[in-house]
Amino acid sequence: MNIFICSTQPDVFRFLAYRIEKKGHNCILFSTYTSYLNTLYNSKCPPDLAILDYTLENHLISKSPYESLYEQKIFMPVIYYNDPCIGEGARLNVWEAFINYDETKKFIADEQRYIPPFEEIQKILVLVNDFIESAEFKPYIKLMQPPKPFPKQLCTDYISENLLSAGSFSDSIFNLQDELKLPDNLYVLLKILYEHKNKILSAAQIQKYYSEEKAEISEASLSVLISKLRSSIKKSSVCNYRISKVPDGYKLETE
Repeated sequence: MNIFICSTQPDVFRFLAYRIEKKGHNCILFSTYTSYLNTLYNSKCPPDLAILDYTLENHLISKSPYESLYEQKIFMPVIYYNDPCIGEGARLNVWEAFINYDETKKFIADEQRYIPPFEEIQKILVLVNDFIESAEFKPYIKLMQPPKPFPKQLCTDYISENLLSAGSFSDSIFNLQDELKLPDNLYVLLKILYEHKNKILSAAQIQKYYSEEKAEISEASLSVLISKLRSSIKKSSVCNYRISKVPDGYKLETE
């Protein structure tokens, strides 16, 4: 089979081209869409399969790749290896469906209908899928990286369950900050303790959360801040919070 690959990442996809050629096929790797199209339109016989980068064109304004080929009186199987609209695990089925569907178009001239046995194309599709989904190459392929987990503390459900329950986080924390005129460092510490209210936090855990929220802090400095926060809370006329020193760390008691 003759196969074209066009990718904006030729350094990555030369490894796929090598794997395809090891299976006994001919493979040409293009690094620009222009060179790919020029070669395609000037070839007497189209390739048996084109493997394209989804980012080669703007799909909001471009035509269907098959429609563009039909206008040039060319029929050949085409897939986008990194199509972001295909769900995980479904690439092979979607690629195969596209190829099988377009092969049945009634207006394709008989002399343009030849393609290799579909079983042979399937073998290449499996090879492509294994390559782009591999732990070795997937992290380097555009549009193939899974998104990073969204921070739990920014999720609406987490905020609702942990910050707006049990007397309202807004009333109990923000209003307390206003009442006591807490500086930013004490407010950050209070928020950390409140988010884990009635639970024991070790000094190391509090230091970790504090560094994520504001800045690095030593255990000695943390001890000073907790003492200041404890003193400030005692001045409140409406708050009955209590910061307790326990064997394993500290606990903000609200009940």
